[in-house]
Amino acid sequence: MSKEKMRLIDDLITREELCVLATSDGIRPYCSLMYFFADHAAMKFYFYSLGSSQACRNIREHPHVSMLIDRRDQAQALSIQGVHSPIKKRQTTEAITRLFLMKFPQMAELAAHPDATLIRINGVEAQLATGLEDVFSTKLKNS
Repeated sequence: MSKEKMRLIDDLITREELCVLATSDGIRPYCSLMYFFADHAAMKFYFYSLGSSQACRNIREHPHVSMLIDRRDQAQALSIQGVHSPIKKRQTTEAITRLFLMKFPQMAELAAHPDATLIRINGVEAQLATGLEDVFSTKLKNS
């Protein structure tokens, strides 16, 4: 059973392109619809946003986030809890940006914006819901 659930988690992470990223300013939650790129082996997730955006401001102050990747038409939802991990090396940012833009060329204008920020989230744990009552929880690799 758990191998099947882990395969479904892997499939959602590798095949889906959009997620809802939930952040908080410490009082109020804030949700953003985001394109994401995943380093599946390391369970690291990457997003582009403007540094001045509410999501970026929230993450800088409150680094714990939640992501929702779903297939509503199949009643599948994956909730991932993670922690922001700032990228310190310019070479890392450049390499991830190249991969991100290969997957999402429509994001090139945002990525080139002077205020663009590449956000890295380390996935810590996940809950997979299939249907209304079937929920599977797991710690993520490398967390």
